[in-house]
Amino acid sequence: MPSPEELGEISRLAIELGVRLQPNSPPEGPGATAIWLFDGSVSKLPGGFDTGELSPNSPVRVLKSFPQDLVLVGRSTVLIKGIAAKLGIQWSLAREWAPIARAVLTAKPKPAMASRIRLTSILGLLRQWAREKLERVAFLLFSALRFRYHRTGEDDKGIATN
Repeated sequence: MPSPEELGEISRLAIELGVRLQPNSPPEGPGATAIWLFDGSVSKLPGGFDTGELSPNSPVRVLKSFPQDLVLVGRSTVLIKGIAAKLGIQWSLAREWAPIARAVLTAKPKPAMASRIRLTSILGLLRQWAREKLERVAFLLFSALRFRYHRTGEDDKGIATN
């Protein structure tokens, strides 16, 4: 269980990310929701909340809104936590991401190098996106042409089969 100061910081960060609570909700709500979602290793949540998603005392019940950017991460985390629980494995997204977060927070890239990497990364992603779109368009066009070609009653060599 985090200290009151750590819980306050977790709650502040959750609110900063866009977590909103129902009126008259306990102040531990955002922190408890973040801990429940991203740290599957805990068995007790602050504020007296239960770890069961369907529990009447779940931290999810005090949420008014959840940031759209985190919905997919949250859904994936709940799914993985459920599978891990069935397999008897204790799994925590926070523990998995901690080394990556520390590396990012301690890294100090040179400004010129960072902008160059960012530009090449963006160009690489753009090339990959364009290639995938072109492959999809080519596949759809080929499928449509093949369907029309076979509908006209001609074989592959252009000779009528009727």
